[in-house]
Amino acid sequence: MELRETAVPQPGPGQVLVRVRAVGICGSDVHYYLHGRIGESVITSAHIPGHEFAGEVAAVAPDVAGLQVGQAVAVEPAIACHRCEMCVQGHPNLCYHIRFMSVPPDHGALCEYVVVEAERCFPLPGSLSFEEGAMLEPLGVALHAIRLASMVVGDRVGIVGCGPIGLLVLQLAAASGALGILATDKVAARLERARRYG
Repeated sequence: MELRETAVPQPGPGQVLVRVRAVGICGSDVHYYLHGRIGESVITSAHIPGHEFAGEVAAVAPDVAGLQVGQAVAVEPAIACHRCEMCVQGHPNLCYHIRFMSVPPDHGALCEYVVVEAERCFPLPGSLSFEEGAMLEPLGVALHAIRLASMVVGDRVGIVGCGPIGLLVLQLAAASGALGILATDKVAARLERARRYG
């Protein structure tokens, strides 16, 4: 890990410059740090991690509407191609050529400034902090897990692993009416946190 000074990037058409204010460290970032790879994704040159983040808009390209300098935003880290069949049908999350911030060769947001497409910026209400905004990406993963499980009120739920995603799933399951929740982990502190969340 090293600290580098670089020029502040400038937004191009359809883009905004975001001053990063909070970045989460995902398990994938830890894998890249420890092993330099996750499966077929290998770091081969200097790499900036971090895809769970929020910040404030620092500059806006002239063709961008709906975002203003100083506005707090959370950023979607998935980068769709906008040309494939799934993108054209309105499903950029299923893009055949999807890229993801912090997955090589794309850099992440563990830096002061990052340029992103305006459409990937979601304004944060004043009631949410930048740290809470950075947690929206992992919350989306947890929501997806609950949807895939087809959980209904009264279900009993098992959660294997009480890291951040597991704890978010636990809270969503409880809020969704789970009758009983069994959570497991090897780390005592995580189990204690799971007990506090129900």
